[in-house]
Amino acid sequence: MIKSRKVWVGLGAAVLAGAGVGAPAEAQPLARGIEQAAPGEASAARDLVLRVAESHAGHAAAGDGEGEGGGAELAPDLRLTRDLALISGHLTVGNELVEAGRWSEAMVHFLHPAEELYGGIAGDLKSFGIPPFAAALKVLAQTVKAQKQEAYEGALKTVRDRLAAADAAVQAKTADWPGLTLDAVLEVLNTAGEEYEAAIEDGKFKLVVEYQDSRGFILQAEQMLAAVAPDLEKKNAGAYAALQHELAELKKAWPSAVAPGKPVLDVSEVLGLIAKAEIEIGKLM
Repeated sequence: MIKSRKVWVGLGAAVLAGAGVGAPAEAQPLARGIEQAAPGEASAARDLVLRVAESHAGHAAAGDGEGEGGGAELAPDLRLTRDLALISGHLTVGNELVEAGRWSEAMVHFLHPAEELYGGIAGDLKSFGIPPFAAALKVLAQTVKAQKQEAYEGALKTVRDRLAAADAAVQAKTADWPGLTLDAVLEVLNTAGEEYEAAIEDGKFKLVVEYQDSRGFILQAEQMLAAVAPDLEKKNAGAYAALQHELAELKKAWPSAVAPGKPVLDVSEVLGLIAKAEIEIGKLM
């Protein structure tokens, strides 16, 4: 069980204990924040955090949810929506690097979708009647390797169109698309937290690729929420506004696609903000 999963177990214990005593360092800021909340809000937050902690503890005990892909315990529509989002996140940060002229650095982000994710969704694509797009991913990676700008732009548009069509196919078979989107956003945020943690060693970014991956995932989560914003605002405008605030604070950890000399936010701060975002998402469910 990696560190970010332990946070949830400790956080649940902290909330039960009251003041966060005995919780991991990553969990204590959020536990204290809950204790300082108004009585009614604190009670609701405790309930949400305990449900989240129990859920994550169960996944961790089963060895699920570590790294990209995986998630055999997830419903097929959620697993597919999450993995399509992770692919989009890779493309987002890869495109930022291409636009900055950093083609070689971008290359890995166009290989990851096929190497880490596509194999896991091939069966789900078939189940949902979505045409395969492995060949389109391969062509896109080849244009990046060749650094052919015009061919790249066309190949990128093709893959993005296929991803949009895949999302639409899932949405057409989903009774509650905003709810599924929120579930997928939770998965994407947690994956981003894990990638960010993996990037840092001795207070520095040692695995820049993981920093960049996590940036792409955060940006993708933001886009996913914006796409269902009217539904979320209608359901709970206050929670949606609070969620936007947490995401804005969270994004400060990734000032650009090029990693800063040292982390703007440490791991505990990033995981704490993800935890707070998860509480607000819980209010929108």
